[in-house]
Amino acid sequence: MRYKLYLPNRTAMPRPLTTALAPAPTLTPLSRAEEAEFAAAAHYEAGYHCAESVVKAVNDALGNPLPPQVFGVASGFCEGLGGSRCLCGALAGGVMALGLATGRGGPHDAWEPSYYATAELRRRWIDDQDAETCDEVVRRIGGMHLPERWAHCTMLVGRTARWVIELIEEREAGEARGPGGTGA
Repeated sequence: MRYKLYLPNRTAMPRPLTTALAPAPTLTPLSRAEEAEFAAAAHYEAGYHCAESVVKAVNDALGNPLPPQVFGVASGFCEGLGGSRCLCGALAGGVMALGLATGRGGPHDAWEPSYYATAELRRRWIDDQDAETCDEVVRRIGGMHLPERWAHCTMLVGRTARWVIELIEEREAGEARGPGGTGA
């Protein structure tokens, strides 16, 4: 399990005349969304493509409902659909990963959970990046082959995985409350 380190705000502490020990830093476990963010960035840095990294990290965070062979479905989204720089692969991977928890199992299942979760993921993405295509994101950074692009995409892959888990958790919390916002 990974942990966050919280350091106390030393400026808010009173300054006694004698030296006193400062409060010790505390460690708190990362949330499932933070774990997915860290894992997706690590997968990307290890050589997985953007969409593959998001799908793999979300699958891991959900307890691996899919076998590793399934990640091949995300491989073609590299550099925005096979290098075309269309839809960003991280966003496409996020939509695929959302389907693990919100997708339909059959033609008569509800389509709305996946539809609305996808719309919300896209909204968060556009609010954060002011873009949704690989080309728009990369052009602002200065080009595909710059170190800054690699760092930005690593951050973005992680952030996308975190948003997916947050959306899944928000859905689960809503289901747990049941009708009228009370316990089911």
